[in-house]
Amino acid sequence: MRNAVPHLHRDRHGTFYFRITDGGKTIKRSLRTKNVELATMRAACLNYEWDAMNRRTEPTVAEIQQALSEGRIKEFDVELPNGVKLKNINNDDDARRAKELLANIGPISQPSATRAMIPEPPRTLGPVLRTATKAFVKELRTSKLHKAKGIEDKEATYEQFATQFNNPKCGEIDKAMVLAFKEAHLKNAGAGRVNTKIGHMSVFFDWAIGHGFADANPFTGTRIGKKSQLVKGVQSYEPFTAGELKLIFNPKTYPEYATKAHFHWLPLLLLYSGARPEELASMPLDNVRSEGGIDYFAVASGKNSNSIRKIPFHKVIRNSGFLAYVKMRRKVDPGGMLFPDLAPSKNGYCKNVSRRFNESYLPQLRITESTKRLYSFRSTFITRMTELNVNPGMLMALVGHYEQTAVDLSSPHFKNYQGTKLLTALQSTIDLFDVKISLTL
Repeated sequence: MRNAVPHLHRDRHGTFYFRITDGGKTIKRSLRTKNVELATMRAACLNYEWDAMNRRTEPTVAEIQQALSEGRIKEFDVELPNGVKLKNINNDDDARRAKELLANIGPISQPSATRAMIPEPPRTLGPVLRTATKAFVKELRTSKLHKAKGIEDKEATYEQFATQFNNPKCGEIDKAMVLAFKEAHLKNAGAGRVNTKIGHMSVFFDWAIGHGFADANPFTGTRIGKKSQLVKGVQSYEPFTAGELKLIFNPKTYPEYATKAHFHWLPLLLLYSGARPEELASMPLDNVRSEGGIDYFAVASGKNSNSIRKIPFHKVIRNSGFLAYVKMRRKVDPGGMLFPDLAPSKNGYCKNVSRRFNESYLPQLRITESTKRLYSFRSTFITRMTELNVNPGMLMALVGHYEQTAVDLSSPHFKNYQGTKLLTALQSTIDLFDVKISLTL
């Protein structure tokens, strides 16, 4: 980006810098700010310094020749800015030889060391870290655009950094501190978790730069590997086998485990919807809806915009006692939650269900693999639907991997659903899931 002030530029990250070219050499200096007013002032100072350094105090050869020809001088000694000395220039022949010498030496310019001596702008220190992060967190909470757990995680990271380095000022934090922070946490956490903490700090510094609390983001470029590389190393949840599903939904053992409504219904709903556990555990009754004779879950929030979607009830759920349960809940507490006994915590609504299912019920059934968890019902649904060659676009729309509002049923990719409404197409798609259990619902 070019600006009205000479030599002032802005990089792709929005940070201003001073750039000047002289004698074929380009000099760049970061102005350590994204604030246009501050950058303008700093660039103006640097322009003044540059002009002062380059203001010519010695005569040129042409001026020497002119003075000699006019007889205004008899002898002339010259010391040029690049250190070359010319003495006893007394006549035209001396001037001619001086000119030839200069031509052999090359262009007269200031020594590179002199050109490079552009003064560094003063370093912005800003407030101490705890003061600045407190203001940042307050903004996050006020905006209501961030989940409470995410904000709490960021607060924890900021406090860890402030404690480790004795609450430094924002502008004092440098790469050495960042690397020490990363190394300290790698001893007790995986690369993914460390990258999350680096992300917390990086987001804060982007905000701090915009508020004039710091000049640069020292956390830029310090993540461990690319996200795609880390995903390969993360242990994923495997689907349950047919034998494991038979054990889980055994008519004798399941009722002993499912002593409350949420313990009973959530595993079943997850198996027959492919939903994420938290999406259903945190669902208000108002989000269990009906449209055109189709009952469905309206997932209103989640990991990203793709998570906002409609999930029609599978035929197994439609023929179960779940609709009667929903009807009863609406009579008791019309504006309440689908599962009222689940209380929100830092880790969401599903914590108690996950803990009981993963740490108590599965070990009881001798299903002890670390990759088999409550979340495995989602993997089971997606794996089986893939094996059935279900339309990939419809499957992704059901499980929240593709934005439902972007589904165009008139396109060739959805030729089997052309002429139907999206909800109807989703209903016919989900009913293709053919896993059966022996439990009476």
